Amino acid sequence: MRKSSISKFIAVGVVMFVVGLAVGSAAQFFVGPLSTRLLSGLGMPVDPGLAKLVNAYNMVLSRHVENELDTDAIIEGGIRGLLSKVDGGFTRYENREEVLRRQETDTGEYAGIGVSVRMVEEQVNIESVFRGSPAQGAGLLARDIIIGVNGEAIRGMLLTDVTDIIKGTPGTDVKLTILRPSQNSTFEVTITRARIIIPLVEYEVFENGLAHVVLSQFLPNAVDQMRLTLLELNGLGVTDIVLDMRFNGGGYTDVVEKIADFFLPANLVIYQSKDRDGKIVQYTTRNQPIFTGTTHVLLNSSSASATEILAGALRDHLGSEIMGETSYGKGTVQTGYSLGDGSRVWITTMTYLTPNGTDINKKGIVPDVDIPQDFEALPQLDTQLRDALEHVRTGMVSRP
Repeated sequence: MRKSSISKFIAVGVVMFVVGLAVGSAAQFFVGPLSTRLLSGLGMPVDPGLAKLVNAYNMVLSRHVENELDTDAIIEGGIRGLLSKVDGGFTRYENREEVLRRQETDTGEYAGIGVSVRMVEEQVNIESVFRGSPAQGAGLLARDIIIGVNGEAIRGMLLTDVTDIIKGTPGTDVKLTILRPSQNSTFEVTITRARIIIPLVEYEVFENGLAHVVLSQFLPNAVDQMRLTLLELNGLGVTDIVLDMRFNGGGYTDVVEKIADFFLPANLVIYQSKDRDGKIVQYTTRNQPIFTGTTHVLLNSSSASATEILAGALRDHLGSEIMGETSYGKGTVQTGYSLGDGSRVWITTMTYLTPNGTDINKKGIVPDVDIPQDFEALPQLDTQLRDALEHVRTGMVSRP
């Protein structure tokens, strides 16, 4: 009799466990948080945190005084809020309109003031300032925080709404309130909007085979522009390049891989990626270089991501001298995943290392030659570039 009772008890337990597995993942949508925690404690596949979120959502819908709430906006806001706590805004959500805007920006032309921004805990952070833009002329810097537009606070607004206000007809003004954490100061600045045509690659040739080459962003068009530039410089007898990647906030990894090919011999590691399981993948060059002279690299605190990949590869393999300031320190790679309705989520899927295995995340690339920028002299005089060119010229003269 006792043996039979135990068998029945075990059988009932097994049935309950199987049923729990079948409905456990859905239980959080139908039961309260207390029940969910109990099921979780019994090993059922439920997430008490998700149950809390879903219950809060259902509670608002069932009890709010307004019967018709915008559920799409609530869900979108919830996704943004969730991702903002992941890794400082690098893992992020883009709705359909934002995806289309990014595709427009990737062409290298738009109307605005010339900054790239991202949302970090409901604050609009300037990630990079485009060279020659109205924003640079007004003295804006990477890591500045936009806290107001035209006298109105913007905290809590969607990033797309903020950028829509900042953009406008070329020739019109927009007034920004800026928080500069590095100086613990707040100030207002009025900037005249312009048609921003991002010059992805520009160059100027000086005497004695020296050229200044500016690479502004790692967007698709930069590949052909850099290829043509280097071929032209070869034809002009250039032997030394100052590769200026200041204010370059990065771009696409496939673009930096192709551009690295123009400087490095084949079969060399450009960078190494490491995923969540610790798996390391090496990305290598495939072709012989276009430019075989000496490449010097100029960076500042706005130089980030793909810029740091290329700078690290040039230093590790060619011994390229890094000049300027310590770079931003973004050693992570984001991958975009479609959510099926035109929106997508960018998820930090990898960290990366330089070819020699150096981790620059949150550290940046420290220059071999420290050359600060005199921001009071900008935009009339770029003292950092002047001093970098003079440093290179001095080294060229002293060569055997």
